Amino acid sequence: MQFNRAQLQDLVAARFEKSIRGPETFFAANVEIISKACWAMARRFQQGGRILSFGNGASATDAHHVSVEFVHPAIVGKRALPALALCNDSAVITGSMQDNNEGKPDFTHLLEILAQPQDMVLGFSSDGCCENILSALKKAKKLELLTIGFGGKNGGGMAKANLDYHFAVPEEDPFVGQEIQETLYHILYELVHVFLEHEGLLK
Repeated sequence: MQFNRAQLQDLVAARFEKSIRGPETFFAANVEIISKACWAMARRFQQGGRILSFGNGASATDAHHVSVEFVHPAIVGKRALPALALCNDSAVITGSMQDNNEGKPDFTHLLEILAQPQDMVLGFSSDGCCENILSALKKAKKLELLTIGFGGKNGGGMAKANLDYHFAVPEEDPFVGQEIQETLYHILYELVHVFLEHEGLLK
């Protein structure tokens, strides 16, 4: 299909509108829960906890992204905080897929081995319905870890998993949904440091 210049400009404008309005709506509706999640994460870090993050496919890149930002601060002067992406080691991941014969990484097993008291888990799913992500988040709850789910649309199974914090991004466009999730964990990162720099707020 051929587009003229005016049509292309309209397409670009419509795309920008999605990228502006989607985040505005989401963050306006979630200010309170975001601030509570940041406070809870800062408490866990203060008590020696770590982030353990995971996701499948494209969501695995978000798990990597959030963990590297905590370990290697993007903002000059912020202290490094312990975080590990469980989907980072290809040998471990493919081994778990071979062991469970389900064709998906077994993050539940990795949590059983690696998780420590006060740790927090961040599970990423574009629609909130990935069974292996849900299983790992449920295991984390049983281990009394702090559970934070990043989902999409109506929340899927994540919305029913009784997580400590669940963020469902109600966007049909997967690119806009991912953009909002990325902005969200950048905000979590920044506000966690604000709480840690004002430790009196963590009592």
